[in-house]
Amino acid sequence: MQISATVIAAQQAAREAQARFQTTHFAPAATFAAALEKEGFAPLTLKQTAAPAAQPQPDAVPGSRPGSLLDIKI
Repeated sequence: MQISATVIAAQQAAREAQARFQTTHFAPAATFAAALEKEGFAPLTLKQTAAPAAQPQPDAVPGSRPGSLLDIKI
C-alpha cells in the first residue's frame, strides 16, 4: 500500500515539475513572437520562382518484371 502512495506522490511531483518547466521555457517564446508582431514584423510571403519539375515518363513496357530480360544459363 505504501508503494502505491509513493508512486502517486512521485507522479504528482513529476506533473508539477513538468508544468514549471513548460511555463519557464515555452512562455517566453510566445511573448517574443507577440513583441515582434507589435513592432510590425511579419513573416515573408513565399512564392514559387522555378517551374515545377517534369514528371518522369513510365517505362515503355509497364508489364515487364525486373529480371525478365536476363538470360541465365548454367
